[in-house]
Amino acid sequence: MAVSSDPNELHTISESLKRISSALHEHTRALEVAIESTYVNESSNPRVSLLSRSLQVSRRADWELGRLSQKLSALQTPQNGQAPAKSSSPPTPSSASPPPAANLERERDELKTSISALTRQRDELGTLYEIARTLNSTLDFNQVLQLVMDQVIDVVGAERGFLMLVNEKTNELEFKIARNKNAQTVDQQAFEHQISQSTVNRVVRTGQPLLTSDAQSDASLMEQRSIIEIGIRSIMCAPLAVRDKRIGAVYVDSIFTRNLFSSQNLDLLLAFCHQAAIAIDNARLFADLEKTLRKVNEDKSYMDNIFSSIANGVITTDSAGMITMFNDAAGIILNMNPADAVGKHYQQAFRQRSELGLAALLQSAMTLHVHGTIVPNSLDCEIPRRGRVNLNFYVTSLRDEQGTHIGMALVIDDRTELKKAQADAKEIKRIFGRYVHPKVVEQLINDPKALNLGGETKEISVISADIRGFTKISDRMLPEKVMTLLNTHFDLMVQAVWEEEGTITGFWGDAFLAIFNAPLEQKDHALRAVRAAWRMRQALMSQQSHLSPEIPVSFGIGVNSGLAMIGNIGSRERIQNYTAIGDTVNVANRLQSNARDNDIYLNHATFTRVRDQVLVDFVGQINVKNKTEPLDVFRLRGFR
Repeated sequence: MAVSSDPNELHTISESLKRISSALHEHTRALEVAIESTYVNESSNPRVSLLSRSLQVSRRADWELGRLSQKLSALQTPQNGQAPAKSSSPPTPSSASPPPAANLERERDELKTSISALTRQRDELGTLYEIARTLNSTLDFNQVLQLVMDQVIDVVGAERGFLMLVNEKTNELEFKIARNKNAQTVDQQAFEHQISQSTVNRVVRTGQPLLTSDAQSDASLMEQRSIIEIGIRSIMCAPLAVRDKRIGAVYVDSIFTRNLFSSQNLDLLLAFCHQAAIAIDNARLFADLEKTLRKVNEDKSYMDNIFSSIANGVITTDSAGMITMFNDAAGIILNMNPADAVGKHYQQAFRQRSELGLAALLQSAMTLHVHGTIVPNSLDCEIPRRGRVNLNFYVTSLRDEQGTHIGMALVIDDRTELKKAQADAKEIKRIFGRYVHPKVVEQLINDPKALNLGGETKEISVISADIRGFTKISDRMLPEKVMTLLNTHFDLMVQAVWEEEGTITGFWGDAFLAIFNAPLEQKDHALRAVRAAWRMRQALMSQQSHLSPEIPVSFGIGVNSGLAMIGNIGSRERIQNYTAIGDTVNVANRLQSNARDNDIYLNHATFTRVRDQVLVDFVGQINVKNKTEPLDVFRLRGFR
């Protein structure tokens, strides 16, 4: 090749080299900024190592181009008419220098080769840099996979590409995504039938990449039927590895073109796969992190909901004593607004409830107790707009495994209603324990609201009974025997009332009073009263059959239904009885006093409520005290 004698041509070459050097220098500075700022202190990251090596290549290219530019400038000297330096000794045939024109042409060929190599290195370096920037533009797992496939097909010029990842649980390869050169997604069925899966498995297993220019004539692949049947020509496959762990593989091929890929393409694919593996691993880690974070947030929300819904007050602080949680129940119990307390120091927050001593309690938990729970005595006090309350406090000093104080938890158990319920139960037992069936007492304790001890007017049925003959008997028997006989008869009568869940309201000498439909509602109270009266009659007559004829004991019973005043009557500070007063009670007493021995008289008001269930005789109209009109009275003979 002839050497140009035109000095302008050499000048042009020199200027071109300067432009190349300037561009590479600019690119080197860009990489320096990226590494020294964005990736500082990340030397263990393979992505940073890759960029560091790329930076070294760029720096060497920058230096080499500068050197060549200087050499080319030196070669320009003879072309500008300057004489070369003379040797001190005459040249000999064996040591004579080559002709200047030959030297120049050889140097120019070497320069062109260097320029081509450096240009390719620069292009690859720029490509990898852009790939790294693109792959790291998102942490969404599916987007990363799509970017990986689109980038690799574009970089190596493949017709299609497939990506498989190792399932972390089963350790088996799984199809993830496939794309063609038109950025179209290939479905899984096409993947399973149109590539050599054994090739991918081998690359992942051995960690060795694969390159074949013509798979149809490659002896090492002839046994793989899928390659022969599908007609695959060019294949490249490289493992995805991060931290010395193979997580999958990238496979690209061409069905139509031989020799599509070169060793330089494979080197570029390996460099690409290093970056892709890191991006995929980061996306996986980010997805796991998001999943864990969602789980933590769900658990936190669940716990917050629990704390918000429980009846106990729950208050927590951090290590500095700042309140971090104050649930609604605590706000109700202490009559405080939780929003006003959260974020404040407990000393400040509980200043308005100084009578409770909560600040001192929390301070004691933090300074005196390494771990465990403080259970102070119950506190009875007044809280504004709540009145008298009874509270229990449970305070725990929270510490980590190293014993470092990290906060406190205060649980408030409001026992006000429980204490009131216990007092109500005690009062109910005191009032009704001896006069009401235990089943009724239990119902009253379970539902104290059903009881109105203050007094109410309601419809009831009343039994008034009188045991006759005791005046005469008292003259013939010792007093203790009279009392024993009387109590025996009363036991029988009380048992009959209790079997119908009635209420005994009092005994007056040899007289007895019971009511129904109080304190608990009984829709069939009239029928219950009549049945109880009949049971009493049967029991008393059976008892009479065992007595001596010399003991003339008989009874009279009256039953009436109507309105009466019900409630606790007696001394406010001494003795009170739950009883009924009013005309209905008086009429029942008048019926009893008019009844013949061993008979049960029903007033018309009671009879009309039970007429379908009973057998009666009409006694007639009876005039009673304090009634202007006579009463229609019926004698009970039994039940239908």
